[in-house]
Amino acid sequence: MRIQRSLSLRDFIKGLKKLVKTRYLSAMWPVGGITIIYIALVCILGFFSASIFSSMAMSMMMIMYGMTSPMALLAGLLEVLAGLAVAVALAFFYNFFTVGVQYAYQDRLVNPNQPVNAGSIWLHFKHLRKNQLWRIALYMGLFIFLWSLPLNIIADVVGGLTHNAMWLRGIQFLNDIVIAWKTIEYSQSYFLYREKQPQFLGQSMRHALTASRRFMGGRKWNYFLVMLVVVFVPIFVWAVIFGGLAFYGNYTATYVLTYIGLLITILGIVCYLPVVFAAQALYYVKSEEDPTQDVDEAFKDTFKPVAELTGEAYVHEVYAPKKEKKQPSPVAKKSKDHKPEAKKNDK
Repeated sequence: MRIQRSLSLRDFIKGLKKLVKTRYLSAMWPVGGITIIYIALVCILGFFSASIFSSMAMSMMMIMYGMTSPMALLAGLLEVLAGLAVAVALAFFYNFFTVGVQYAYQDRLVNPNQPVNAGSIWLHFKHLRKNQLWRIALYMGLFIFLWSLPLNIIADVVGGLTHNAMWLRGIQFLNDIVIAWKTIEYSQSYFLYREKQPQFLGQSMRHALTASRRFMGGRKWNYFLVMLVVVFVPIFVWAVIFGGLAFYGNYTATYVLTYIGLLITILGIVCYLPVVFAAQALYYVKSEEDPTQDVDEAFKDTFKPVAELTGEAYVHEVYAPKKEKKQPSPVAKKSKDHKPEAKKNDK
């Protein structure tokens, strides 16, 4: 039977207040500033992408009437690919930034004198092994996609056969549960990677996901409850209140209320992000302090021996071709029973 490891919600909230409240503004300005810049760039990129798709649709219509050459469509396709590359680069950059913020809070938990500000976040961001972190992110996205793929296929088949909305919603709900479950299992990958970072040289980065899945054994429901209360509920309530104000302004054509509601919603969520990142770091540190938890056990039978990675294990191995066995030449068997020769009659 798996041991159920859980953290007290009340103690967790107290520790989170103590972690975030001290020097909150020094952490909020860099986190909020970078997040707002990231959101602005994504919005600008989305606006240009919409314009490009509209231009491509117009180009296809003009090609049908012979009013332009197919090169215009090719140019639009290249612009779409360039925009996609920029979007991926921005997503990876922001992912690295958030990991740097989480590491800064983790260091503060270990050493209370360690500040969380623009300088410490930049220091962690600068020293991240980004060629390893982006592989963890890709593995995480790939595995979650593969886990959700069967249900997506089933939803397409059911939708094509029955067109039953209830069935489709049920399958989509199951798919959401699978995605959330696997996301929780892989949630500690970056922290566990940091614990064994030197050992990851030359190794597969999926070992961080395997270790996270083992580390979260018996903790998934507790993690879900803590993050639901500390992270999702405050953001949801804030978004409902001021998002509702924006909807009311749009419904009544009072567009001032729409803009005010959207602005307050975004600023409130951005200002709450230090709490989100601190909660993730605090949960890992508190879980690691559990006497029943062993980080080395989470990485058991994952890393390959260094001798195999360097090739040293195969230096003195010599290939010896197998010798073909000689087939014995066929020999007539001598009969053991000798028939007596017929005697000639004497004349």
